[in-house]
Amino acid sequence: MFGKLMKYELKSLLKGLLPLYGAILAVALINAVMASFGIGNSIDGLPQVTAIMLYFGLCVAVAVVTFLVIIQRFYKGLLGQEGYLMFTLPVPTWQLTLSKLLGAVITTILSGIVGMLSILILGSLKIDWSMFFRDFASIFPHWTLDATLFIIELIVLMLVGVAAMILEIYVAIALGHLANKHRIAMSFVWFVVLQTVLSFLTGLAAMALGYSPFFPAFYANLSAHGMMWMMILPCLIEAAVFYFGTTWILKNKLNLE
Repeated sequence: MFGKLMKYELKSLLKGLLPLYGAILAVALINAVMASFGIGNSIDGLPQVTAIMLYFGLCVAVAVVTFLVIIQRFYKGLLGQEGYLMFTLPVPTWQLTLSKLLGAVITTILSGIVGMLSILILGSLKIDWSMFFRDFASIFPHWTLDATLFIIELIVLMLVGVAAMILEIYVAIALGHLANKHRIAMSFVWFVVLQTVLSFLTGLAAMALGYSPFFPAFYANLSAHGMMWMMILPCLIEAAVFYFGTTWILKNKLNLE
């Protein structure tokens, strides 16, 4: 059943994004071809300027639509009319929350990959690929296990950070939906409150560590991996609190429209 939930969620999330993905890659390719062949150098470069403006407009559109679709799918899928069906399914509440989270994380990653591909396409016709792959291959003889672990930790940090950000939005929406009126406005208020609390706790922790007589020596002897985990663990704790908080509200304080 969870697999069917994920399939349905990804289909709903990507339905409006796939055309944008295709458009941004196509416009990036058009820009690359125009730049390579010098098209648009006449008439004050108007065609090329127009194509570049269209590309940046699509970049903004992908970012905004990704953000809005993630919010919409959670709000309408679990707290709107669709919620009446979702909560009758023979699955626990934590799986409903998890399916929304994984779908949102995957969609965010896909949007990021498409953005990076579009940038690569923009410069692809001017890149000496033979030199690029030769330089890339020359790295591997000197590649170490330590470097591999650092890359893995960086990926974990990015994934946990994205998940924490999405879950903060989810819990704010769930808290806002407890109100009987102005639920969208209350969700925004709760998001501001959560951000304020997190900022306060972060500042408090920084002050406590700064005044601690043990922290300077601990920090000086901290490895690069230790630094990474000092960033990963707070994000992981934040994500766990928001995830279980959202699930608890949906399970015990559900207030559908």
